[in-house]
This record gives sequence, structure tokens and C-alpha cells, in this order.
Amino acid sequence: ILQKSNIPTPKYFVVTKKQKKVFYPKFPLIVKPAKEGSAIGVSIVKTADKLNKALKLAFKYDDNVLVEKYIKGRELSVPILGNKVLPIIEIKPNYNMFYDYKSKYRSGGSTHIIPANLNKNLYNKISDMALKFMKSIGCEVMCRVDVILDEQNKPYFLEINTIPGMTETSLFPESAKKYGISFSCLLDKIIGLSFKKY
Repeated sequence: ILQKSNIPTPKYFVVTKKQKKVFYPKFPLIVKPAKEGSAIGVSIVKTADKLNKALKLAFKYDDNVLVEKYIKGRELSVPILGNKVLPIIEIKPNYNMFYDYKSKYRSGGSTHIIPANLNKNLYNKISDMALKFMKSIGCEVMCRVDVILDEQNKPYFLEINTIPGMTETSLFPESAKKYGISFSCLLDKIIGLSFKKY
């Protein structure tokens, strides 16, 4: 969907359990289950000798595994409520080199910069592409779009979370709060938009 919408995303391919032989692009790579969330079963693989271990872990959670080119850069997340992009978040993991499960759910696991420190043109470009991504899959009430901004400031769109986390350490309510929307008000808005639409 991203490719058809002309939205940049890392080069990737899908590996299944039944495949006997696979040719991999150059390392490093990201290996992750196709249908999981919360970074469960995700590995960064820097060398070929670590690949089988990463695939084995990912296959514990899904029969299809996504192998992507690793993009070094800043981790961003774009929360969207209705047609409004809430403040973009930059995520700096404190426990690992990426925003893994531990970084997501442990208190102090990551530092969130809201809004992300981006120049106005880049901020607007990422916001517009995130909205385009949301509309391209038919999502209408809320979502959170994950992005890597590489060292040349080129954004790569990774995925869309149609039911983003809503815990005390979650990104979506934190961004909404920065925008001036309390947690209870955020829930009211999500419910209101849903009733209006459905």
C-alpha cells in the first residue's frame, strides 16, 4: 500500500517457514513477525551468523516474517485523530538501540520529545504523508504512524497502528496531552468520532 501510494518505505521481502533457501540483501536487517505488535519478536541483525536466530525468534509468533533493510536514524511516531495530526513524537530508547518491548512499557524505558524537533517543511511533509497513509488503508478515526528519519532527513514509513497503545506510557495519549487534550477528553473524542462515522 505504501509503495502504491508513493510513500517511501524500506526495501523488504517476506520469508515463510516453508521456504528452503532465501537470498538476503546486505546487512544490517530488521527481522520481525508480519502480524505482531509492540516490537515482539523483532531483531536487528548485523551479521549473517545472527540471522537464523532472529528468524527462529520471529517464527515463534508468525508463519510469515518480514525482513527489511535497516534504516539508521531517528524514530518518529505520528498520532492522528480524525483528520488532525497531533504533535509528532521523537522516541529515544533508553534500554536498547531501538524502541523494543522493554523500552515501550517500562517506566523510563524511553524519552519522548513532543513535538519532534524538525524544521517546518519536513514536519509538514511527514504529517501530510502520514495522513495519506491513513486514508489509503481506509482508517478514519485514529491511528499512529511509525517513521524512521534517516541521516539525510529522508522519512521512511514503517507501519500504521490502527489501535495504538493507550497505557500510561503510551505515545498517543501523551501527544494528545501536549496538544491540550486530557486522557478522558481523548476517549470522548474517539468515541464521538466513531459514533459519527458508524
